[in-house]
Amino acid sequence: MKTDKPHRQIYLVLVPHRDIRFVFKDYSLNLYKRGFYGAFHIPWIAPLAAISKPFNADELKNCARIIKTSLKGEKIFASDAVAVPFPLNKRNFSIYGPKLDIYLPPEVLSEAEKKIIYAFSPTVIGTLLPDGSETEALPPPPKVSFRAAAVANMYLFPLLRNGAVGFKWKIGKLHWLPNTQK
Repeated sequence: MKTDKPHRQIYLVLVPHRDIRFVFKDYSLNLYKRGFYGAFHIPWIAPLAAISKPFNADELKNCARIIKTSLKGEKIFASDAVAVPFPLNKRNFSIYGPKLDIYLPPEVLSEAEKKIIYAFSPTVIGTLLPDGSETEALPPPPKVSFRAAAVANMYLFPLLRNGAVGFKWKIGKLHWLPNTQK
């Protein structure tokens, strides 16, 4: 058995509150039962950018503050699902999930511009890494809205065995979007 040792990838991610992640975990389980085996290859987070080095605590806090300010007190809404490119160790994947209606101001990513390898657009919550099958036939994701979210570094470790792809991940310390309601 030959096992390749690809390098870890680092991402800046938006992590919805645990209650929202449970909703999408159930959705992924439904996809898995329908034969879409890439449903548990990625956690239920929204990648914002692929980065060369992890953001430090101050950069993460500033990123959380800028995102919260750009929301202007509004909730984040998850709408229709889309598939967006998800480059991973020089291989082209796509990530499928509900699109978030957030706008990331340029200063979110310009703060640590030298670390950014790839910025994701649009922003989606990952529920599936499709294996090339048509995503149009998938059931629509649940429509949710939320205010509680955090930014963090995520380390993704691809596991390639005999041509099969799997993933292991670790999410760093969460830096919650600040509460602006008093």
